[in-house]
Amino acid sequence: MTDIELSLAVPPESAYRIDQLREVLGDDERSRAARFRHDGDRHLYITAHALTRLALSRHQPSVEPRDWVFVDGQWGRPHPTNPETGELQVNLSHTRGMTAVVIAEGVDVGVDVEWVRPDEWIYETVDTVFAPAEVESLLPLPEAERRERFFLYWTLKEAYIKARGMGVSLPLTEISFARTDDDTVRLDLGDAAEDDASTWVFERFRPAPDVRGAVAARTDGVTLEVAWPSVA
Repeated sequence: MTDIELSLAVPPESAYRIDQLREVLGDDERSRAARFRHDGDRHLYITAHALTRLALSRHQPSVEPRDWVFVDGQWGRPHPTNPETGELQVNLSHTRGMTAVVIAEGVDVGVDVEWVRPDEWIYETVDTVFAPAEVESLLPLPEAERRERFFLYWTLKEAYIKARGMGVSLPLTEISFARTDDDTVRLDLGDAAEDDASTWVFERFRPAPDVRGAVAARTDGVTLEVAWPSVA
């Protein structure tokens, strides 16, 4: 069983607290934050990246939050490079009004959070990002249930591809999720995904009434430890 630390935070309303969180970031992160035109987007970015550093330091207290150093991998995913990192894996996600970070030792791990928005355009994407079996299971559902199922598949798929660290370079239509009779989820993979579905486990979470989330980990079992660090 693998322990996975899931940290969640809501962007602070206080401009003073946002400024404090900004000071935790590295120079490159502060530069990126400054390029956002809208306050809401900038505050979300600052919160997500400060939360990552705070979560890492909670896991490894010998490193101060502002002292973590990151390098982007081949597909753009940042990895901590401090000597204390060892086999630590970290992944972050953010959506409207919510940020999430997962940390695990020695296993591939990914997280996704999504705001369950009412826009109808979300269904226009299904044929390009969902497998045929997923599309077939969505179409006959009533509207409210269809929306829930859409975001179930979407968060699971995003968490999985982020855990693999390859982003949308993976063939999304070859990655298929299904709900089972006992309300768990099953992953099926086509040959083009070049992976073994049996090596993955998934956890779902609902941090707010209008937010859905999922964690993916390449392991045989997961204990999800959830924390809400004080960033407000």
